[in-house]
Amino acid sequence: MTDTTQQLALGGQKIVEDLRVLLRDSEEMLRLAANVPGEGVGALRSKLGTHVENLQSTLGDAQRNAQRRYRAAAVNTERYVRHNPWRAIGIAAGVGFVLGILTAR
Repeated sequence: MTDTTQQLALGGQKIVEDLRVLLRDSEEMLRLAANVPGEGVGALRSKLGTHVENLQSTLGDAQRNAQRRYRAAAVNTERYVRHNPWRAIGIAAGVGFVLGILTAR
């Protein structure tokens, strides 16, 4: 797996994890709001419940989308390297050369 595909995977995982944290916090707020009496709180609970449902849906969509993109990037990278091995070696050597020059400064 290349660095780019690893970075894509880590970025997607970070987004999904952030959404999970937000979902947990929202569920906790909804649980705490259930014990508070009052008219305005009822509307807040309803709104927060809708927010949690939407967030759960978004989290599922984001996770599926990140997995799909990661797989597509990995497959496309592997396909390119298999069909163009010398070009891939040349690109890797060129990138290594440029990075070597930049780090030598």
